[in-house]
Amino acid sequence: GRYMKKLLNFLLLVVLFVGCGKEKEVEKTTTAVSTPNKLIYTQSSESVTLHPHEAIDVYSRRIISNIFDRLIETDESLNIVPGLAESWEQISPTELKFNLRKGVKFQNGDELTSEDVKYTLENAKKSAKVGTLYSAIETVETPDKYTAIVKTNGPSGSLIHHLTHITASILNKKYYENTKDTNHSPMGTGAYSLLEWKPGSYMTLKRNDDYFRGKPAIEIIEVRAIPEENSRVIAVETGEHHITGDIDSIGRKILGNREDVRVEEISSLGVGYLGLNTSKGALQDKRVRQAIAMGINRDLMIEAVLDGAVEKANSILGPGVVGYSKDTKPFEYNPEEAKKLLAESGHQNLELILATSNNELRKQMAEIIQAQLKDIGINVKIEILEWAAFLNATATGKCDLFMLGWSNSSGDADYGMGSMLHSSMMGSSGNRSFFDNAEFDALLNAGKVELDPVKRAAIYRDAQDIMNEEVPILPIYFMPASAGIRKEVKGFVQSPINNPTFYKLSF
Repeated sequence: GRYMKKLLNFLLLVVLFVGCGKEKEVEKTTTAVSTPNKLIYTQSSESVTLHPHEAIDVYSRRIISNIFDRLIETDESLNIVPGLAESWEQISPTELKFNLRKGVKFQNGDELTSEDVKYTLENAKKSAKVGTLYSAIETVETPDKYTAIVKTNGPSGSLIHHLTHITASILNKKYYENTKDTNHSPMGTGAYSLLEWKPGSYMTLKRNDDYFRGKPAIEIIEVRAIPEENSRVIAVETGEHHITGDIDSIGRKILGNREDVRVEEISSLGVGYLGLNTSKGALQDKRVRQAIAMGINRDLMIEAVLDGAVEKANSILGPGVVGYSKDTKPFEYNPEEAKKLLAESGHQNLELILATSNNELRKQMAEIIQAQLKDIGINVKIEILEWAAFLNATATGKCDLFMLGWSNSSGDADYGMGSMLHSSMMGSSGNRSFFDNAEFDALLNAGKVELDPVKRAAIYRDAQDIMNEEVPILPIYFMPASAGIRKEVKGFVQSPINNPTFYKLSF
């Protein structure tokens, strides 16, 4: 009852807001029209960095994807397509050869060559944050200016997927070797370059007139971070902003009924989950983690917070990911069994801290988890942190429990599970659960190099079973990737990887 009430109050508030916004509509629309070649895009959190090798969050990756290009890319259907490489071939089990497009320029006018590719990939491998994706790379050879041969330390079934990932964006070697703060001053070959970044306020991107795929139609893209979905929805309704990402069920309802806005939605590769720090206090005991999983009614949560509009998740991998198992099963709601396990473990009257970022949806979920765990005798205190502080607190293991989403943006299980739960990723911002399981690690190591897709699928199925048994995370729901778009904006396609492609847009 209490949640439905809260939800209804929230809906009422939304309706009131919408009501108040109407008279202003006329003047607001004219402001958007008076600068015909500027598009305003909003998302729910700010970018943390614009350096591809530092970016582990979707809000940074969305912008990076537009400032840089990759050798190969994935299209909206997750097929691998040419990017800066016009063609590629596996010339031996351990050599992948890329033929680069000629005459591609970085935003400062330098020509892209194989030296930039070598510099980028060899440095990506050294990155503490994303290096695991590129660990198969031994070296990159550059027989000539337009040929790069990636040599691996053994056969790799996953590297081709990883090279489409935003963190494999190609950097300008000379610029990156000679520039101090590259987190805030990127240099790529992409359709847009960074004009200005005022952290806490906005970011402005300017089109690259010499972009190799053709000059983008829209000159200026302004990116704003607005945590309250309500405010983002209203700004799109009134025409103050043109596109907002990160639409949840309530926003979909409101925008879905309008003539002048459309909602684009697709099942993403992402999962919303509860993380459990397996290295902390009572949470080191598997029975306590299993009791927490059994103490949470995920169906009720999805009904109350997400209007039942999403599918309950059974894995950290989304259904579109190579290696996803539809048969793996997390523990289901069973409060009696949960109380028994807690009694057996000797951990009664537990006090735990649950951290979440300032995200309306996750805050509501945290409150439901708090109420449900109280019923089995666990007291949860909720801490709400600003995005960058939240990422830091969970990466350094300060929190017991945390609410997060994980969008597996390479489309492959190696990244989807490895960077999140492999023991080598502890403390490097990937493995926030501090999960350390030798059998699980061995499976992931085998899956990384296995070339036979059937054997690979079996390896990852076993790994997902161990994950659900050990509960370093509890998957809650498959995150839809969605956006609200004003009708005057043409060319927007919602991708499962959840990056907007700005060069395809026009008014």
